[in-house]
Amino acid sequence: MAPPHALLGRRPFVLGLASMALPRLSRAQTATPLSVRIEEPGGGVLTAQDTARLVATVSDPSVLTASITVHGMSYEVPVRDGRVEQTVVVLPGTNRVGVGVRRGEAVARDSVTFHVDGDPVDLVVLLGWSARGEIIDLWVREPDGETVKWDHRESTPGGRLLDFSSDAIGFGSQAYLRARASAGRYRVKVHYWSDGARRDRDDSVFEQALERLHAIDARLRATPPPSEAAALAAERAAVTARLDAWGLPSGAQTPLHAEVLLFANTPRERRWRFDLTAQRSGQLQTLGEVEVTSAMLLDARRTLP
Repeated sequence: MAPPHALLGRRPFVLGLASMALPRLSRAQTATPLSVRIEEPGGGVLTAQDTARLVATVSDPSVLTASITVHGMSYEVPVRDGRVEQTVVVLPGTNRVGVGVRRGEAVARDSVTFHVDGDPVDLVVLLGWSARGEIIDLWVREPDGETVKWDHRESTPGGRLLDFSSDAIGFGSQAYLRARASAGRYRVKVHYWSDGARRDRDDSVFEQALERLHAIDARLRATPPPSEAAALAAERAAVTARLDAWGLPSGAQTPLHAEVLLFANTPRERRWRFDLTAQRSGQLQTLGEVEVTSAMLLDARRTLP
């Protein structure tokens, strides 16, 4: 039998009829069938470390969004001037990436399957949403208590945060990777900032208040004298009130979804899915928790090459 990567390749297909009467479409739009084509990566064998560049072209430049499917999770990305340019997570073994676009009733899709030669990754967390200008940060609290997030992107045990937006941190899909997982509980959180809150309020004021809150908590944990502790507690209540006022809902709420993969692309693969609608700007919310046991790790590593 041929090796797996010899059987991999591109499988494009297009759905919909360009000749259908769609009243909102111009003659130029209906003259050409809608299509999307993945230019990068190609099929076959890819040598990569964690990520690969995804480039696709769309026949109609008026299409503004596309759906990317990677490792079984789909999320929306922007189309600019008929092009999709994103970074996607790739894992050792067989990977399949799909891109879909819609124009009225017409739908076009393309996909590419490739084999990655790279170092193993035990644990992957993928976070996606339909971006509309909000900022969403992925936080992963590891079993030893260390949290990987936007301002602490690598942990001592090897956890790493990857951000795939071409604009700024938090404006697009994100991922957490850990090459060698340890037993314990991994808590997946999101920090949500609505687009309306960003437009109407000064982010620096919120950030300063949040920094002060962290400083107060750190000092309180050090058990200061009673008089200082009382003053800090009063200040903490005032800071918390300001943060709560800043974080009142101010825009459309955002559905989020995350996929957690343990030993992906192996016979011992495990998968968890979490869904949440972010309700309040500035709020840190828990998407879900994954318990990785020593028995899971031992069983999987015993069967790995």
